[in-house]
Amino acid sequence: MVNSSVTLIEVSFQRGLHLPELDLWLDPWDGKPQAFVSHAHADHFARHESALCSEVTASLIHQRFRLAESRIEAVPFQVPIVRDGFRLKLLPAGHICGSAMLHVTRLKDNASLLYTGDFKTRRGRTAEPVNFLAADTLIMETTFGLPTFTFPNPLEVDAHILRFVHDAFADGETPVLVGYSLGKAQEALAFLTENNIPALLHPTVAAMTVACRGAGFEMLPEPVEFRGYAPAGHVVIVPPNAIRSKLMRGLKSKRTAMLTGWAQQPGSKYRYRVDEVIPLSDHADYPGLMECVTRVRPKKILTVHGFAREFAADLRTKGHNAWCAMGGDQLELSIAQIAQRIGSTTGPRLVRAICPLADFSDLCRLVGETNSRVAKTEFLASYLRGLEEDEDLQLAAVWLTGNALPRRAGQRAVAGALGAPDRGPAGGFVGAVKFALQGVQKRVQKRVHGKFRPS
Repeated sequence: MVNSSVTLIEVSFQRGLHLPELDLWLDPWDGKPQAFVSHAHADHFARHESALCSEVTASLIHQRFRLAESRIEAVPFQVPIVRDGFRLKLLPAGHICGSAMLHVTRLKDNASLLYTGDFKTRRGRTAEPVNFLAADTLIMETTFGLPTFTFPNPLEVDAHILRFVHDAFADGETPVLVGYSLGKAQEALAFLTENNIPALLHPTVAAMTVACRGAGFEMLPEPVEFRGYAPAGHVVIVPPNAIRSKLMRGLKSKRTAMLTGWAQQPGSKYRYRVDEVIPLSDHADYPGLMECVTRVRPKKILTVHGFAREFAADLRTKGHNAWCAMGGDQLELSIAQIAQRIGSTTGPRLVRAICPLADFSDLCRLVGETNSRVAKTEFLASYLRGLEEDEDLQLAAVWLTGNALPRRAGQRAVAGALGAPDRGPAGGFVGAVKFALQGVQKRVQKRVHGKFRPS
């Protein structure tokens, strides 16, 4: 229970969070004498003299970063330890395998603090379910701390992945799922295994999967390493830094999808230079962050990472004592104004115009929303069959083939506008256009020159 009269546990920030009364650092950027390591991602790890962490994280950082076992203090979840007048307890964070939150209680007055580290409220396949405890002070990560970051229902995300995979299979391509080698890669692998879809793993993903299995996550299958060739019906899982590696360049006919919460941002597909973005995240979205606040019931909230200042400002408008742990809070902007400045994904509903341009716009949208070249071709063929006037047919042929644009940039511009990168004459949007328009230009020329007689 949160104590309403105690002095809060002191927290400072200097290249990392610090609890001075315990002389304990929380995921600091640099090596420290004593530090809590919430999980085994590289951005939360440094070579500390003594690293307090969960048992699974201990195994992973020993294998991944070769930290000596003598410098790791592994503690089971929910088992309290007493140190310098404080009781410490590790709680599952739901982020990745072994990720932990740290709950601290000062024994003399029961003042309490919860540090979340990276966490996720939605249940995953390869991470222990999150478990919150009430605390006077809450230090929480806010990577997706704007209301625009509301992820789809998990079943919708699962369906999105399956649709992407089967569309690629239908077009004779190898689907490539891109996610961090520790975390999302194992989530993707577990999901594919549930659906009896075989997967080949990039060597770094395979190594982390072996480490996770060794740490007790035996629901993961024995990894099969990708060596540059994928048989039909197989999915390849790679980390982001390997998507354009020499190993991947050998896989000629492929279709890529980035697994990321940043898929919610407009234009993310082009920023990541992939064919599709799928909003599978190992972080809490905005509703998940609010759920954390509701369940912990803190007197004071400190935010870190991502939209820390914006989320703290939002909480203040809701009556919470919330501040960014790094300082620099600005009171003059509401979160609604901030969201508007970065570009909200929501807006007033528009009424569709009834005109040829609207029909062309609908075609562009439909082509952009599917990865299947077969479906793209069907949309294009249906649209072209509906054009009755010679002038409309000629205009459509010119624009869809990119001839209205500069020769070198035309295909790229049209493909990009319709939501699919150009992969050359044999693939992607341009390939679908050329297939659907086969013979159309000749037909137009015959009509224009009076040599075509409709039957």
